[in-house]
Amino acid sequence: MTVYVDLVFFTNLAVDGAVLLATAKVRRLRPTRSRIFAAAIIGAVYAAAMFWAHYPYLYSFGAKVLVSLGMVLLSYGYGGPLHFIRNFGAFYLVNFATLGGVIGLSYLLRSADSPWGGVTYTADGGLLLEWQMQLGLFAVTFLLSLWLFRSTSETRRKTQSLEQLFWDVEIKIGDGSWAIKALLDTGNRLYDPLTRIPVMIMEASVWKEQLPQGWCDRLKGESADQLISELGAPSSEDYSWSNRLRLVPYRTVNGTTRLMLAVKPDAVLLSREGHPLLQVNRVLIGLDGGTLSSEGTYRAIVHPDMAHADPLSSAPSQPA
Repeated sequence: MTVYVDLVFFTNLAVDGAVLLATAKVRRLRPTRSRIFAAAIIGAVYAAAMFWAHYPYLYSFGAKVLVSLGMVLLSYGYGGPLHFIRNFGAFYLVNFATLGGVIGLSYLLRSADSPWGGVTYTADGGLLLEWQMQLGLFAVTFLLSLWLFRSTSETRRKTQSLEQLFWDVEIKIGDGSWAIKALLDTGNRLYDPLTRIPVMIMEASVWKEQLPQGWCDRLKGESADQLISELGAPSSEDYSWSNRLRLVPYRTVNGTTRLMLAVKPDAVLLSREGHPLLQVNRVLIGLDGGTLSSEGTYRAIVHPDMAHADPLSSAPSQPA
């Protein structure tokens, strides 16, 4: 068998460099390219050295760990024992995930006359799996595995970050109570201009049965003041929440000013794991005719001022 050491060196250089960059991405580190390149060279030299130096102890478990420690230390620095251990663990996690992906994808793409093709039994009952791959296929499957790992890690990180902003909201009006999931939006600065009451946003469909017939659908395209004006028509029926309705002006993305239909609740309770129960009495609930979350993970947007309300045990009663 002919082995091209230069090909082994450059292949490992590219693979080690990609794994080190992926590890930095997972750990949110920003090492210089020169440090990544130097560490990748160490890994490539170590992989190619087996064809030059025949010293078995150089390829023992301890030697491999020492080389890995050196690569991680050179790439990301020390930064303390806990920081270093996390970087080292992430480095091996990326290695195992991408190598497993390469092997899995190669067997997925491989065709054989029998599902047992490439499987050999040893004399003592052991099982040997033959794994051969061309360089081009290895490069494609490696990059695909690396992309899948990074995409999954990034999605998981974003989901965890988003979950920290989720609140359980309970809205109380009269004898009624509605529990929904809400997202805290620190960029929401909508207030009623006259009273300076903060306005949280909620999907109108939550109150589809409580609003006048057809309002949920009409809020998607019609002006809120037109809907309220219909309540004063002689032919209209008395609406129990008519004294709770408000019109709140807001500015759209394109700069135009519109009116949002809002409802004054008796109280809004906010709860989240690890936080005390909060009660907000001075708040308006603006109704949105659409869907706030395409995935349905939340149905309301909490105003940041609400997160600074007093806990329920000490919340004072505030007039509307």
